[in-house]
Amino acid sequence: METRAKVLHWFIRGGTLTTPSGTIYPIDVEPMVVGRSEGADVVLEDSEVSGVHCELRAVTEGIAVRDLGSTNGTFCSNVRIREAVITGGAELTVGDTHLVITPSGNKQRVELGYSDRFGSIVGASPKMRRVFSVLEKVAATPLSVLVLGETGTGKEGVARAIHEASPRRTGPFVVVDCGSIPQTLAESILFGHEKGAFTGANERRMGALAEAHGGTLFLDELGELPIDLQPKLLRALSERQVKRIGGTAFDSIDVRVIAATRRDLSTEMNAGRFRSDLFFRIAQVRIELPPLRDRLTDLPMLIEDICTRVHQAWAAPVVRNWIERRMASHDWPGNVRELVNVVSVAATLAQTPEAIDDVLLLARDEQPAQSTQPATAFSDAKRQAIELFERNYFNELSRRAKGKVSEMARQSGMERHHVRAYLRKYGVDKTSG
Repeated sequence: METRAKVLHWFIRGGTLTTPSGTIYPIDVEPMVVGRSEGADVVLEDSEVSGVHCELRAVTEGIAVRDLGSTNGTFCSNVRIREAVITGGAELTVGDTHLVITPSGNKQRVELGYSDRFGSIVGASPKMRRVFSVLEKVAATPLSVLVLGETGTGKEGVARAIHEASPRRTGPFVVVDCGSIPQTLAESILFGHEKGAFTGANERRMGALAEAHGGTLFLDELGELPIDLQPKLLRALSERQVKRIGGTAFDSIDVRVIAATRRDLSTEMNAGRFRSDLFFRIAQVRIELPPLRDRLTDLPMLIEDICTRVHQAWAAPVVRNWIERRMASHDWPGNVRELVNVVSVAATLAQTPEAIDDVLLLARDEQPAQSTQPATAFSDAKRQAIELFERNYFNELSRRAKGKVSEMARQSGMERHHVRAYLRKYGVDKTSG
């Protein structure tokens, strides 16, 4: 059910960037990339400037500048900077080029709108509402989208939500995890192969690009895509056609690409490990998901949503109270995925709240380490309780997802290979989903 919340505003202090030629560029909340690459927002014809050199964006305090792993560095007043916030007039030096930064005297208001969810993604914090406002605008377009964020922030959930809100919703949603496919099979998985094209190719196989025809192709961990495949993918997307390994004919494709990565692709491009032309072809729209530690005000809403998804909606107040007491200083390094796992366990045990401590041991910082102690009746009981929970959880999850691993991963907020490991551990039936 979609909810509407009170409109919020986000105030930023933008400004302008002026090049030596006198061209003035406004600096807004969206990052502005400066570099030599044709895809950069500000293109500089300076051989000492990297392809993607630095980026500037407006934040509450002023203008944030971040070097993107450039070869020759970004300098402000002869000081090399990696990240800085400029609050007054300044001159940036990139390569042999001097850029004048002029912050605005007044703060600007960024309209965040009413939406506190998009698809299965929820959050009422200003950063998430900004994400939702962008997603609502781009979902219905054919634009390619690059979703950025730390592990566990919900990148695949965003990709799936974009697909389900697009005109392609009735078409396939095909997932390729670039980080888990063997390099020797990557080309076959993406483009397909003919029977006999190589040893082991016992039948003709469609590739992911052809399978996604009429729908959406989600390239997870795009930064792991082998460098030798990148020009082939770029050509297929640009020409909208693919040729299987061993084939002679091209097949037309109609595919929208959404990609995600936790890597800093700017650094990868400057190091020659990722092609800038492919980056700008896919990153027509960039969505940056904040880590959970930067949106802790969303915890109550997230806890309620997770409890509902695991059919324990009644437990939300108990779980919320326990997390507030036991994890007030926790910074959630695993982000929303970690929260999903914690809340799922806590909700299952909520009828006896003291059992949450016993099973999760999330208050371990207040207790002596147990790793060097011999097994005791308590540790045996704890292990059995965890195994019982895990067995029941994954049996129920498999039933709800009809055995499809990709759907189980989506509902649980876990990586697919982690889901498969639990299914093997407890002998839970699954399909190839």
